[in-house]
Amino acid sequence: MKLKTLATTLAVTAGLACSFSASASRITFTVDEAYAVDASTSGTLVQADKINGGFVERLNFDGAGNFDAKAFATFGQFFLGSNSLNTGLNNQYSLYAIFEASGTSGQDGAIDFFIGDQGGFRLYLDRGNDTKLSDDDDVESVINTDDDVELGFSMGLGDNLATSTTIMGQNVTAFKFDFMDFELTGEGENYFVAPNPFAFSLEVGGDFDAFAPAGTQIIRGDVSAEFMAVPEPSTIAVMGLGLLGLCAVRRRKA
Repeated sequence: MKLKTLATTLAVTAGLACSFSASASRITFTVDEAYAVDASTSGTLVQADKINGGFVERLNFDGAGNFDAKAFATFGQFFLGSNSLNTGLNNQYSLYAIFEASGTSGQDGAIDFFIGDQGGFRLYLDRGNDTKLSDDDDVESVINTDDDVELGFSMGLGDNLATSTTIMGQNVTAFKFDFMDFELTGEGENYFVAPNPFAFSLEVGGDFDAFAPAGTQIIRGDVSAEFMAVPEPSTIAVMGLGLLGLCAVRRRKA
């Protein structure tokens, strides 16, 4: 029975991976780090295809089949292929995102799940490299934002699913959120200089408690952002930041 449940969970995860990877392809993007540090300058260009970081998320279940979530994600490292890049990110400046979603939760056999009905996110540039949470367990406690500028946003939640089950005493999770119609601000166009237009998704993987029928959980994990080509260039709407986690992870014990 446990193996059957595990197979079901992995099948759901694999299905998610196929359905989303088929609609977009990963590309190299270019940022202007001179502008990131000083808005009056430009020309220090960095090419990458992934950004890594971490997140803290507050997840609420109301006990009546509904949930809401809010997260604070920070990014600290560019990658090109398998190589990490030594850049100004997390040294001279930083990037962070605040995202939220709400929807319904339920159970299918031994698998708990929740699906978002609505949500959005906003991506910010922190020139002072000092924006953080004053309380590590409170995603609302963001401080030192005076020099921050918004780079882009999305208020459209696309396909998404999160699942959790217990296999041989271990919590196994898989979750994915796709945010659509991402739009760059003027500052965003100065920082993300290529390609134009572009779409990107955010891959998230981490440990968290099994979904409770009610109550609040604080979860943490790693976050990885990849820019994706627009599937249909003629489409006005640009696909945006997604919270993508397609992983089965062993819960870390204190």
